[in-house]
Amino acid sequence: MNLTVLAELIELRAKAEAELLCAHYETYTPIRFILITIATVIACLGTIGNALLLIVFSSNNKQISNTPATLYPSVLACLDLAICFEYILLFGVDALVSYLKIESLFSLYYVYIVPAYVMARITQLAIPYMLIFATLERLFWTSKNKSNLLKAFHSSTGRHITVIVSLAMCILLRSPSAFAIQVDDYPKCPDFFRTKTTNPREWAQESELYHFFDFQVMTIAQTLVPFVLLVGLNLIIVRRMCSDSVQKEKQPEPTEVCFQEDRLLTQITPVHKSSTSMGLSFPLKSMSPAVRSAVFTMAAIVTSYLISNILHLSLTVLERSGHQILKSEEDPQMSSTFHTFFSDLVSFVYMFTSAIRIVIYYLCNPKIRGDLIDFFANRKNAVYL
Repeated sequence: MNLTVLAELIELRAKAEAELLCAHYETYTPIRFILITIATVIACLGTIGNALLLIVFSSNNKQISNTPATLYPSVLACLDLAICFEYILLFGVDALVSYLKIESLFSLYYVYIVPAYVMARITQLAIPYMLIFATLERLFWTSKNKSNLLKAFHSSTGRHITVIVSLAMCILLRSPSAFAIQVDDYPKCPDFFRTKTTNPREWAQESELYHFFDFQVMTIAQTLVPFVLLVGLNLIIVRRMCSDSVQKEKQPEPTEVCFQEDRLLTQITPVHKSSTSMGLSFPLKSMSPAVRSAVFTMAAIVTSYLISNILHLSLTVLERSGHQILKSEEDPQMSSTFHTFFSDLVSFVYMFTSAIRIVIYYLCNPKIRGDLIDFFANRKNAVYL
């Protein structure tokens, strides 16, 4: 046998043995590290922004907030805060560990990664349903005929029961993830930063029932159902508002309808305005500013939600199929550049839609914008003894 060929075979065998001893890994190029660092900064700002929203929503101080506190936006702010913080734990810390090679942080990362991952999945499932409940509440306020069942559902007690039951269901549906993933050790690997990784447990890999539940069932529950409901409910609300406006314009009274936004993300309550103001009619250009803002808010929220979930669904399909595009041609144990970039993009979009929630509120909801301005004004003028 040619000595060159023999040397190549020995090298390939040694490389294969080393790969079996070490965990699967993803490379961190300088560009990727910089991008994830920027995303982590955005997540930090999103955490602070949603904490501020939670304070404003939950405050009973009438000097800070001149509208009644609403439960659903408060819970949504908590969930948005959680998704931003979980991004820091799962991706920001991972970037520091992998690129800067901090051994103590590497060990800490694999202590909390499984519970943090499960909490992130619970949060992702709960966020769209809080948006649905907030939209249903707006639909309730725009309804002329309110049944006793709807009144009970949207009472203070009804809202609390709805939130508790829905969060409990999200936890129940995502709890199998906690038992389906584990941290595997590779103590013989010469590279310390490849001695640990997360892998599915053996039962999760072999169970067809779990695969069906985790992919088909949860895809319907997290992606399809919320999107259809959000789009359908918001279209009904916009159509109802436009219909009410047309009826008001036909009335002989010298008043016409404009819409005043409440603290709820998309909640709008009708108020009368003098006939000197602009009426509401299609097309979009002729809508009153408040209605136009509500339409834009709904479009921004639903569109961002759709984009993030379509990206997540596409990545899940590729990962479940084991497509070769996800693996490096040079090293099968290493993720391809496409897989790394795509997974980073999906995670970033999820976090970004929650991080910019305060910006959407500020730009599209005059009432919340006023609350935020009043909050900072009161802080600035406060006297500390």
